Amino acid sequence: MTFGSGARTVLKVFALLVVGIGFQTVFGTDLRVDDVAPDLMLLLAVCGGFVGGPDNGAVIGFASGLISDLFLQDTPVGLSALAFCLAGYSVGWAGANMVRSRLFMAPALAAAGTMLGVALFVVIGYVVGQEQLVVPGERWLLELAVIEAGYAAVFALPATVLMGWAMRGPSAPSASLTPPPTMMEGPGRRHPMGPPRRRRRRRVRARVR
Repeated sequence: MTFGSGARTVLKVFALLVVGIGFQTVFGTDLRVDDVAPDLMLLLAVCGGFVGGPDNGAVIGFASGLISDLFLQDTPVGLSALAFCLAGYSVGWAGANMVRSRLFMAPALAAAGTMLGVALFVVIGYVVGQEQLVVPGERWLLELAVIEAGYAAVFALPATVLMGWAMRGPSAPSASLTPPPTMMEGPGRRHPMGPPRRRRRRRVRARVR
């Protein structure tokens, strides 16, 4: 991991993932639209990439996908981990190379990353022998991806803020603790009273007057 604050940041991210899986388990059924529930673990994966870049997005995506595999999915362990890892990395790469990672861009990138994650989950699952994922048909899969993307866009801002809090390193020392530079510090700085020659001229003129 490339987290700046080490173990503390890892624990905060892990705690956020635990809260996410708990919320998904308890409230996911109540938030269904057309029998589709929001995938908050995939959302946290793409938000991790949006906030922390491709490497962190891949790591958080793998962790969130693995937790999702263990608690929610009936598919083989590792399928969600791989799909979410690639989705988190892709969003992080896009935020670093194609668009600016501004907060107002979070809903759009979260929606795009979620659609990518759903597509990767279905395609990789089909490749490894999970034919039941494509039985409902292309139209249902498209509807699933669109609904999940809509959920992601709605919850993107709070999820991004929470992920930013979790991945934020220790704050920098306050500027007030740094002693202010003296007026004569460094080359090229002018003395507040001006160069010595000007001060001598002023004294001479004062005497003449």
